[in-house]
Amino acid sequence: MPQNAMNEITDFFRTAEPAEARETLEFMLHECSLDQAPDRATVALWQTLLHERGGRFAALAALCRDWLETEQP
Repeated sequence: MPQNAMNEITDFFRTAEPAEARETLEFMLHECSLDQAPDRATVALWQTLLHERGGRFAALAALCRDWLETEQP
């Protein structure tokens, strides 16, 4: 996926409500095609961003962590 599209998704995670963020994150991590899939660096950025948002976003940060631990480089 083009970098500008990933930047838009990253910006979305900065402001989205938890339910919207979860839906988008699950799609990006598990359902999108390989040419649309994020790279490890992007998922690590999302993990940090969601962790920093705290509260209900902590579970989403954990989804990123789990993906990073199980996906092949």
